[in-house]
Amino acid sequence: MYRLIAFDYDGTAAVDGQLPTPRVCEAVAAARARGVIAVLATGRPFESAARYATALDLDAPVICFQGAMVRELRGEGRVLYVEPAPEDAMCEVMALAEQRGLELNVYGEDLMHVIDRGRPAEFYERWFGMPIRFARSYAEICDRFAAAGKAPLKGLFIGPSETNDALRDELRARFGDRLDVVRSHDLFVEVHSLDASKGHGLRFLAEHYGVSQAETIAVGDSGNDASMIEWAGLGVAVANALPEVFAVADEIAPAVTEDGLAHVIERHILSNGRN
Repeated sequence: MYRLIAFDYDGTAAVDGQLPTPRVCEAVAAARARGVIAVLATGRPFESAARYATALDLDAPVICFQGAMVRELRGEGRVLYVEPAPEDAMCEVMALAEQRGLELNVYGEDLMHVIDRGRPAEFYERWFGMPIRFARSYAEICDRFAAAGKAPLKGLFIGPSETNDALRDELRARFGDRLDVVRSHDLFVEVHSLDASKGHGLRFLAEHYGVSQAETIAVGDSGNDASMIEWAGLGVAVANALPEVFAVADEIAPAVTEDGLAHVIERHILSNGRN
């Protein structure tokens, strides 16, 4: 019997930035009614994650910032776990972005630091949903964190889909011994601590609730989901997932456009694997 299910949002629970369908909401509610813990695991910052978790009527802590933070959704909203990226490595990443003219958003716990590229406010709200502070250079952003005595939680590169695989591979070759590098969306490549991942977040919450690894399900579609899909007792990739996710999944569910998350819940929680 499965007692905890963790799932990605964009591309898994719903089409990018949209609200989940009634079928997905009903399946999640039915699982929760049976006592199953439902956890949203997303690369989004907490403010944005909380909005979508609320749309799904969840109450468990959320795994956000790619697993760099686990934070309560209800009550005092306590941070249960946080794992910043190494400051020196992140400053080198920012220097590379400056040198190459790459677009990089840098996340603190409460602010996203951005070089103004003329993007509309709606773009930042749809994808990131947290307060923004603009800067003139990446060196200025690096100095801000140093002055505050804090390190970034993660960095997110925005670029064309056709070049992001090459960027991911380049970053892994250069920083892979100090930072985890994942392709989180067609548009995004992200860097964060080696000790921050959705897999680490899922393991933390399973231990927090006293749930065994075998009693967990993880569902996702992008490279940042691979760690939790590989760790879970049952790891599921939706049909629109990236090849690296299929490679570690135990099972493939229908695509997000066909309510794949609902299918997983209906099969493995509501019907105990009978359909």
